[in-house]
Amino acid sequence: MKNLLLISGIVISMLSLPSPTRGDVSLLVLEAVGVAGEYTGSGHTAIYLSNICAETPVKLRPCREGETGVVISSYPSFGNGKSYEWIAIPLNPFLYGVEDDADSPLYANGEIRNFIRENYRRNHLRELVPDSPDGTMPKGDWKIMLTAAFNRDVYSLTVQTTPEEDEKFLEKFNSRPNNGNFNTLTNNCADFARSTLNTYFPGATRRDWINDIGITTPKAVARSFTRYAKKRPERLFYITRYPQTQGTIWRSFDNRNFTEMAFKSRKYLIPSLIFEPSLVPIFSIVYYTTGRFDLHKAYLESPTPVIAKLNRTKKTLNDPRIMYFNNTRSEDVATTLERERAAILGSKESWKAHKINFAPLLKRVIENGIFQDIGEVNSFFRDLEFMGEPALDPNGHLILKLNYYGQMRQVGLTRGNLLDPDSDRELALKLIVAKINSDLNAAEKNRRLYQDFWYDWKLLNRMMEENTVVWAGIDRKRGRFVKNPPPINIKREIEKLVITIAH
Repeated sequence: MKNLLLISGIVISMLSLPSPTRGDVSLLVLEAVGVAGEYTGSGHTAIYLSNICAETPVKLRPCREGETGVVISSYPSFGNGKSYEWIAIPLNPFLYGVEDDADSPLYANGEIRNFIRENYRRNHLRELVPDSPDGTMPKGDWKIMLTAAFNRDVYSLTVQTTPEEDEKFLEKFNSRPNNGNFNTLTNNCADFARSTLNTYFPGATRRDWINDIGITTPKAVARSFTRYAKKRPERLFYITRYPQTQGTIWRSFDNRNFTEMAFKSRKYLIPSLIFEPSLVPIFSIVYYTTGRFDLHKAYLESPTPVIAKLNRTKKTLNDPRIMYFNNTRSEDVATTLERERAAILGSKESWKAHKINFAPLLKRVIENGIFQDIGEVNSFFRDLEFMGEPALDPNGHLILKLNYYGQMRQVGLTRGNLLDPDSDRELALKLIVAKINSDLNAAEKNRRLYQDFWYDWKLLNRMMEENTVVWAGIDRKRGRFVKNPPPINIKREIEKLVITIAH
């Protein structure tokens, strides 16, 4: 019994004791977007450094107290006629275009994206990217360094670093010239990420010559980095997912390498079967034997540092050398793991229960005339884009102004101002209903994090209770507030249809 308690205490201490001062380096893998992304499947990569910050957008320094690091990435041209290999942007602006996480938008469309990007440029990047002579938004890939999560899912593959490693990296990185020489085939964004990570950890990442025909791809870098990190449990490897912000912007696609695209994508598979069927089994065998990797599944395995520690503890407890002592503790760790996963991801049972419980709430808002029918619920994100104009409230927080049944109203678009006195309660409710409806009808991979969904779920129930009297006066026969929906963009619809058929 004494030995049992001793080992139990050691295991618990592995989870609870604070670690020495450390930092993180993360490989950010951004999913593929648009028509080009559908045909290449590559996506984009960047690097996040938690202990290193930006002296300027093109020069790094150690972080000061309270600072949270930067994202660095490579693009062909950041604008203004200057050639840089990379620029540095803090993590939250990189993901959402705002400095404070509390100001991250609850909803996004193309106009909101441009508004936020231009607002950030004017406040922080004007020296690097000055105003255009004609007053329009300046051209350049600086725009893609902002609001990344509006366009696609972002996965952050993270390992711990020491202050000494950060210092050594900074010295090496700042000593080399920041000159742009981007090349899609030989020096692309994935090459930049590979080189940066290998500066920290020599040999940690590499190309996949067989599956990518010698071109470095985001998936190859992610796969090799994952394999490297898993062999070094002291680095505490975990993956964070930043889901694409809900709204009207096209949803992103999985990262794929070339052999995977060749036999999984119909646009390549069908021509191969017709003209050269022998290639299909070759590509599939090559991929499954040398390049198989699912980034989303890897994320589900260790989506937080806590779960990564629990996985490490579970593995330790299964060591045959202490098997005699581990029965109860293994069960405890498994229970804790299940609870932690449910908090981040939800469970099949919880999502199913929410869908069942949402049905009467949705029926109620339709019966009360808040929405006219389920069609208006499904089109609400598009309606906001068509009728709304982004702006900032007096406190500098994002709002949407729109013509609502002939009246000019506004609704807050952040958690901090959604329920402000000037934010229209009916529009706020409709936004939350549309967001929850979107999650409950999405595939598992495309849902938000469960904790974000749960926040909105509680908010919805509270709003339904608090504003019953206000909504009682709504004219149920008023019709949809978008009387003349925008004409269908034929080109866009054809592109969507082609992607749906060929994906």
